[in-house]
Parts: sequence; C-alpha cells; structure tokens
Amino acid sequence: MKKLIVCLLALSLMILSSPRTGLSADKMKDTTLQLSYTPIDIDLPTCPVRIAVVKFTESKPIKKLGQSKLFNYLPSMDIGTWMGKAVYAQLRANGFDVEYFDTMDAAGDKFIITGIANKVYINRPGQLEMEYKVRIDGMVTKNNKLLFAQNYTSKQKKEMTNTGDNAGKLMAGLHDIFSIFLPQAVKTINDYN
Repeated sequence: MKKLIVCLLALSLMILSSPRTGLSADKMKDTTLQLSYTPIDIDLPTCPVRIAVVKFTESKPIKKLGQSKLFNYLPSMDIGTWMGKAVYAQLRANGFDVEYFDTMDAAGDKFIITGIANKVYINRPGQLEMEYKVRIDGMVTKNNKLLFAQNYTSKQKKEMTNTGDNAGKLMAGLHDIFSIFLPQAVKTINDYN
C-alpha cells in the first residue's frame, strides 16, 4: 500500500510540474498580427499600360503565422489578399495605372501581376530572439498565358535587445521581395507590350 501511495505522489508531482500538460495552467493564447503594407522607394521602369493585380493564392491555407512561448500568431486578414493589396499599393505609390481584382477572370485580358503565397512565418523562441520567413512565387500573365514566374524568399534571424514589431517584420519581408520581383515583373510587361 505504501508503494502505491509513493508511486501516486511521484506521478502527481511529475504531471503538475510538466509544462504543456492538460493540468498545466499556462496555455498558448491566440494573438492577431495586424498585417498592413507601407510602400517603400523601389526603382521601377515606367510602364505605359494598365496593370491588373490579382489576389495571391495560397499553396495551402495559412491560418497561423507562427508562435512565441506564449502566443500563437494569427493573421488579421487572408494572406493572399494581404499580398495582392501590398503589390497594388506599391505599384500605385510608384505612379502606375493599376487596378486590383480578387480573381483572374475578373481581371480580363490585362497584364496581370499575381503570385502564390508559399510561406509566411514568424517565430519568437525568446524575448530577444526572432526569425521570420516570407516565400512567394511571383508571376506575370496575360490572356491565360504565363509570361514570367520566379520564387522569392526573404528570411531573417535576429538575436538582439529589440527585434521590433512582429507584423512589421513580415512587411519587411515583402519589401525585400518586392524590390526584386516588381522591377522584373514590370520589365516583363514592357517586353511583351
């Protein structure tokens, strides 16, 4: 009987002291990252034609953007919409004649800039550590014909006293990608115009 009591006490102590068990008081909380996009200075060639930007598709639905020790990071909006509207905002800020559409069919026979969101992820293993990754396939099409496609990745790993805003890091990933992708996309449109 004494052995049984000692075993039960030992088991109880193990369960109560183990993190992430059903009896643990600390659970991961969901927090929403407010995704936005602020255009930056990108040197783009001029383009005389109207460009359609179409909402990006997701290679698989991105419902969670990552985590820290306490939080699961959730997106404030659909990732494909965020990326498509970011491209639209960047081109518009550069003075382009641009229009946004949710589908390829709605864009019609215009030159279309769109893409596939492959990965958007942020991880905060500690207060002073951060890593993020944004990966897309950027594309240009016209009349259902693919004119240009390329994979782009922006990633960073930091260990410092101030790693910055989580959503801001994901926007910085788009800035990195767009500074390469958009000049190539506009050049492609000019080459086929």
